[in-house]
Amino acid sequence: MKLLTIMLLACLAAPLSAAAPARERTSERCQECPECAAETPAPRIVGLRIYDQTDHTDAGIKQILEVANRIWRPYGISVKPATSPNAITVVISSGVTASPTNFRPAVLGDTLFTNGHATPYIHLWPANAEALATGAEIEGRPFVSRSRVERDLILTQMLGVALAHELAHYLLDTSSHSVAGLLRGTLGVNDLAFPKPGHLRLTHDQQRRMCPDGPLTQ
Repeated sequence: MKLLTIMLLACLAAPLSAAAPARERTSERCQECPECAAETPAPRIVGLRIYDQTDHTDAGIKQILEVANRIWRPYGISVKPATSPNAITVVISSGVTASPTNFRPAVLGDTLFTNGHATPYIHLWPANAEALATGAEIEGRPFVSRSRVERDLILTQMLGVALAHELAHYLLDTSSHSVAGLLRGTLGVNDLAFPKPGHLRLTHDQQRRMCPDGPLTQ
């Protein structure tokens, strides 16, 4: 059995832009996927069994899920807490991961892969999100200069984006990253802290895979 962990890395600045192949360009609206345009099916419910090892309040967990839902809602996905055996396990860890750059912990989430396929097991790393934000100037203001309420909101939004990214790995059953959109391998701190749906879209190819008659249909 081969185990592979696919991680979301975060950085203080957005990655350098690159020319994307046509199939990897993001679209303005999900409706541009012609295979999906014919009908709007009921949302697909994705259940999450959440294990919080930190001191997040119920409101904090709700905010994390709402951010993930805002990103996934245009694609017919609704993320909700669940206790069913087939729910995705999401562990909000109290620890930290090793820093890939050896100077700043930057892994905000990871998904476990086995034999080339995503397993329903996701880790989120709040301490890494806070370490990243602490050294950052976010939308023109240092994170550390903000009120506790503002800092908590930023951190929950960062975790919501990380969750949405890891869900993309699972729902699309891919360990690959795209050069633009939600599945970029590295996301800038501003996209994490104040997520804008236009910056976190699925590519055309990813949208086609999310269509009702696509490979995700069970």
